[in-house]
Amino acid sequence: MPIPLAIKLLAAGMFLWGFGYGLHAYMFPVHLRSIGCTPSQVGLVFSVSMAATAASCIPGGWLADRYDRRKVILLTWLAGAPAPILYYFARDYRMAALGIALYSGSLLGYPALNAYAASSAARGAAGSAFGVINVGFAAGMIVSPLVGGYVADAWGAENVFLLSFVFFLAASCVMANLPPEREQAQAEQRGSGGYSGLLRDRAFVWFIILYSVCAFAYYMIQPLISQYLSDVRSSNMQTISALGTLMSLGQALITAAVARAVDRRGALVAVGANLLVFVASLICFAAVASQAVTFVCLFLLGGFMAGQGVVYAGVGEILGERADGRAFALFSLAMSTVSVFGPYLGGAIYARSPSAPFYLAAGLVAIGGSLLVKEGLAIRSRARACDDEGGGQWAEKFRERRDSATV
Repeated sequence: MPIPLAIKLLAAGMFLWGFGYGLHAYMFPVHLRSIGCTPSQVGLVFSVSMAATAASCIPGGWLADRYDRRKVILLTWLAGAPAPILYYFARDYRMAALGIALYSGSLLGYPALNAYAASSAARGAAGSAFGVINVGFAAGMIVSPLVGGYVADAWGAENVFLLSFVFFLAASCVMANLPPEREQAQAEQRGSGGYSGLLRDRAFVWFIILYSVCAFAYYMIQPLISQYLSDVRSSNMQTISALGTLMSLGQALITAAVARAVDRRGALVAVGANLLVFVASLICFAAVASQAVTFVCLFLLGGFMAGQGVVYAGVGEILGERADGRAFALFSLAMSTVSVFGPYLGGAIYARSPSAPFYLAAGLVAIGGSLLVKEGLAIRSRARACDDEGGGQWAEKFRERRDSATV
């Protein structure tokens, strides 16, 4: 099935943005420590990021359904591009927090991006469409951490942020060329019934609760991985960046596999099963000091973001044509809200016991992932049962609802 032009351009823009982000992402927590931030202050900076993300969700959903989504995407990407400049000038956690708030606040445009991708994807290819987009981002982060580590060692970490700014601008230029949404998709859009209607949908609310628990756990340990490698495993900046590349490679390859599983098995089952693999990898990462095991675990740890790249397919799987900008915004808001305190809590626990946050996160993701698989299997079981009892009409409606979502 050919990939629509809109999806290709989104993937290209995400590749450039991912490259710019990957230049500094894995060294950023270590850089904060180098300018005098404590582990708790590093956690606070990332908590500010999640708070800004949460604050952007509801207005982002409103913008996505009210204005031209292409313009919303472009303007918000341009707004987030200068964030690395503030990192460049940061000499304590406060300026860094301001920069990351600008970067995360630019996610105001992501409900529009997700809804635009939904209307642009080929019918019945939800997982593949979002997989291509997020593989683009992950592919950009495969080599860029190595480049960032080299630049940091040769010319100083501050100059890495300037290079990131250049790639963010390039990505925004790609977004300026997005084609209009398909008129048919716009005409068919029924809408979610607003936020109140979404909150009355039991299946949708249960879905976002389960995945938000997993998101909380992941963001609790995300900024700790590089610190753990530095503090416990005595890895230098270049090694940490190289291991970051390994995680990005895992994210790219696992995204492709999860995307295919979403189209075949459904989003809840595919993403939930992927989360259980992430749990096993996280436990091994914290428990086994072997370098070879660490390499394998970091590759598999990239699987969380692989799942997060296609989990938006679950919004459409449950809501069908009701999956508008507000639906994506509410889903993002739920994840962001419960994750605001994750990095700060992780930093506080890490200060007492470096391995404890990883085990706690593994337990939370194991619960959330297992329940997602259970819910996904129940949905498919109900579809088969109704197919047998009702001459296939209900099951066919379910399949049409899932496939038409393309999210």
